[in-house]
Amino acid sequence: MGFHKRWITEEVLISRYRSGGIAEVESYFGNADAVVTSDDLSHEIVDIYNTPYMDSVEKWNEISHKIAMRSIEIGFENEKKKKTTTTS
Repeated sequence: MGFHKRWITEEVLISRYRSGGIAEVESYFGNADAVVTSDDLSHEIVDIYNTPYMDSVEKWNEISHKIAMRSIEIGFENEKKKKTTTTS
């Protein structure tokens, strides 16, 4: 029997959320024995996931909201970095 450690990063959370929604994120946490966070978003998500003060639906709604908002921010940040060149 192995020890399943998950490295949770903003990139992984957003990628899984974009590809499969909150169900994909939830399945990633599913069988982890331990999680390691590397940034603010992943730390917030793990804190919410581990809170005893929310029921499961509330937790996943809050997690979904946080990931979605950061995903949108990143999308806008990437759009600002792109430059459009027009030629005639």
